Amino acid sequence: MIIWLFSDRGTPKSYRMMEGFGVNTFRWVNAEGKAVYVKYHWKPKVGVLNFDRHEATNLAGIDPDYLTRDLQDTIASGGKVEYELNVQLMDITDEGNQTFDPLDPTKTWPEETFPLIPVGKMELDRNPENYFAEVEQAAFSPSAIVPGIEFSNDKLLLGRVFSYSDTQRHRLGANYLQLPINQPQVPVNNNQRDGAMQLRVFNGPVNYEPNSLAGGMPQEAPAGPINSYRVAGDIIRQKINLTNDFEQAGEKYRSMGTIDQEHLVDNIVDSLGKADKPIQERMVNHFTRADSELGMRVAKGLDL
Repeated sequence: MIIWLFSDRGTPKSYRMMEGFGVNTFRWVNAEGKAVYVKYHWKPKVGVLNFDRHEATNLAGIDPDYLTRDLQDTIASGGKVEYELNVQLMDITDEGNQTFDPLDPTKTWPEETFPLIPVGKMELDRNPENYFAEVEQAAFSPSAIVPGIEFSNDKLLLGRVFSYSDTQRHRLGANYLQLPINQPQVPVNNNQRDGAMQLRVFNGPVNYEPNSLAGGMPQEAPAGPINSYRVAGDIIRQKINLTNDFEQAGEKYRSMGTIDQEHLVDNIVDSLGKADKPIQERMVNHFTRADSELGMRVAKGLDL
């Protein structure tokens, strides 16, 4: 997402981009089978700057498509739109040594303990030629992984692994991976035939493996290293037992600058002001548990 910085007269001066935070935890596994937990972060090279609520509301009324237009115009004019890919790594044996559950998607890993490691870069340098074909039909799923990347026991991730692919099949058809925007950059040989939106033309009767009629082809790709780990215990349904749910929220608030804190309080008061008083009081209690100053400022804004 691209965000404009406006001057007093409302004309664009420059743009900023949002960070991309990978909520889910995956595992990286090397050729020897050693695995670590990993989280992904996209950091915009130009930095991050936000509007306050009043500026955003005003701009949305003037030009609700300003984000898309700014991104397109920046790329068309040759401007650089760059992201740096960073990862955080954690030894799996350290999972139980934290005050929070590292596989809880509502928590972040402290960067002072698990520093960001730059591993790559992405540059957006071309606009779509056909918005429907290249944007609307793009289909993403966390189940689309490559050898060396595996799933952790992140409960949200395990739910997304099957539901996202099912959603794409429902939205675009059984052969959505054959659409140009979704297909690999190398030839794919498999026995998947027919179905809605089938783009390939197959010859012969063979659509199974192993076979002798087609010389055994196509056949499965060689398997990569298989990583195994032992799990012991009862399979039950329960909430995450590490319930330190307020410490990180308070740390985030205290890490903000004065202006960002003011914007946050203003946003909360504006939204929470539309709720019934009992709900307001419960929410103020939550904010106070995160940070006493934050709770006090929200309560004052709500006249509680």
